[in-house]
Amino acid sequence: MDADVSLPPDLPLGAEFPTPDRDQWLGLVDKVLAGAPFDRKLVTTTADGMRIEPLYTDGDGPAPDAAGVPGVAPFVRGATAGSRNVSGWDVRQWHGRPDGTTLDEVNRAVIDDLEGGATSVVLGPLGANDVETLDRALAGVYLDLAPICLDWGPDAFAGVRALTELWARREVAPSAALGEFGIDPLGATARHGWSIDPLPTALAAAGAAAAATAETYPGVRALLADGTVYADGGASPAEELAYALATGVALLRATVDAGASVADAAAQITFRLDATADQFTTMAKLRAARRCWARVLEVSGAAEVPMHLHACTARSAMSQRDPWVNLLRATIGTFAAATAGADAITVLPFGDAAGRTDDDGRRLARNTQIVLAEESNLARVADPAGGSWYVESFTEMLAQAAWERFRAIEGAGGMAAVLAAGEVGRALAARWEERVAAIATRREPITGVSEFPDLDEPAPAATARFVPAAAAPRAVPPGPAPAVRIDAVPLRRLAAPFEALRDAVDAAATRPTVFLANLGPVATHTARATFAKNLFEVAGIRAVGNDGFEDDDTLVAAFTAAGAPLAVICSSDTVYAERAAAVATALRASGARRVYLAGAPGERRAELEAAGVDEFVMLGVDALDVLSRALDAAGVPTSA
Repeated sequence: MDADVSLPPDLPLGAEFPTPDRDQWLGLVDKVLAGAPFDRKLVTTTADGMRIEPLYTDGDGPAPDAAGVPGVAPFVRGATAGSRNVSGWDVRQWHGRPDGTTLDEVNRAVIDDLEGGATSVVLGPLGANDVETLDRALAGVYLDLAPICLDWGPDAFAGVRALTELWARREVAPSAALGEFGIDPLGATARHGWSIDPLPTALAAAGAAAAATAETYPGVRALLADGTVYADGGASPAEELAYALATGVALLRATVDAGASVADAAAQITFRLDATADQFTTMAKLRAARRCWARVLEVSGAAEVPMHLHACTARSAMSQRDPWVNLLRATIGTFAAATAGADAITVLPFGDAAGRTDDDGRRLARNTQIVLAEESNLARVADPAGGSWYVESFTEMLAQAAWERFRAIEGAGGMAAVLAAGEVGRALAARWEERVAAIATRREPITGVSEFPDLDEPAPAATARFVPAAAAPRAVPPGPAPAVRIDAVPLRRLAAPFEALRDAVDAAATRPTVFLANLGPVATHTARATFAKNLFEVAGIRAVGNDGFEDDDTLVAAFTAAGAPLAVICSSDTVYAERAAAVATALRASGARRVYLAGAPGERRAELEAAGVDEFVMLGVDALDVLSRALDAAGVPTSA
């Protein structure tokens, strides 16, 4: 029966419209779908197996008061009550010192960022990690005004010594010192693949440092629970949350064991999570992180301590090709993190993936936050997503999924145990295989890389200057052998598989081409010819186009003149039935190394293959596989 959505004929002008029910809506949707499955067309399943519906109503979310209010446990709606002032969140810029960069250049970059609106900086390793080096890198920086947050990985304790010595040298009182030491022995082991000390010993040292910091430096946090390590390696949102939570619990226990109260220990931990261009997932993930951590602290006796949350735009989402698209990715990630109540946000410069992090890149990264906070007034709004049935429901589902994974980690002995056993690395590798399948089939498109590539852009030329953080694992230093050795969690960039094809073409002597064997008039072949052109350009293969051919002899002559090693037949199914087999045979006879047909072959697959068609390209095809074989046939070897 059709849904009746007509208005009553006597409805007064000032009356409320009748409230439609879900069955009425479903009835209208069924008419539009015309028999197509509702779940397949309108329902999305996330990497964590969560079902995302096309419509959410007041019956879908959690109880109205489940998320509380901003500034009150469980802090889902933010750590502070009311809207934030115009300064908003902490605009935290990231700096490192790659090979060939001087300390004076690092110092100039830090000063530029702080003078340009950044409110704190993150410093990666500087080479010689001592007070003299740190002093030069931070020359002219007022250390009682600008928080310095270290990210020195395995050298975290060297960073603690250097920064505390620098505060003393600059006569910064302990009560006035600001910053973070960034001690995360578990995250450092995961990223670099080794730990000199057994992980329980390393955790105990981290806990002791945090307990001492809580007593001496009230404006400093010592510990970091870094989820971005695992997100870089391919973790799903729930997995990233679970690993970060398990790390936070390990650090919390170690600090309490060192003599701190639970509240003081919790206040020593910063959580760092990815902010991706998937806006609602990022919003839900950060809100879910607060909910889960609030539950940990509730059962630990410190429910009043909010999570301190640092969001960083996702390094794994950055592309080398068409890097300007990274500005859009960063803007969406920043917006999502800010609306989800992140306390600090780091935006990676748009050239980060290619090592081209210059002054312009840092300025645009910095200004992305400032424009959103001050010109868009985003900092003045408290939890703008609060009350959205979709966001609240997504937050709850993600919190439940992360909590189940967190419990499994705890049941297996905790984060240190599963990390040392290699279970984290194996789980991430399996997850990455699933992700690559989605990327390869372009179910997860990458703008500028697997969709809408710019064939004429120059190949990326890395300058390796001011790269925010080293993605590659660090070598074991001279001295004692590591107590823990595991496979390091690599940086797995989503665009890398397709970019490897473009790199192979750039390294070749000439750019390969594919001839579009368009059959019939423009209206007949344009749709599939456009699809084929876009597909092959993803690998850097230039398409040789035309207005179509009415006879096979003219087509073969044009193909021969083009000199292309590849050809793709494009037209309608009706024309294929009449001409495709003969054209394929003619193309092979004229020297085509590989012949494609755009579209599904249906029942004629065997006939077309016998005539010379090598592959059929259509929506959902494994583009990475198809294009790798195409390059091989064109004489461009690739390992993809």
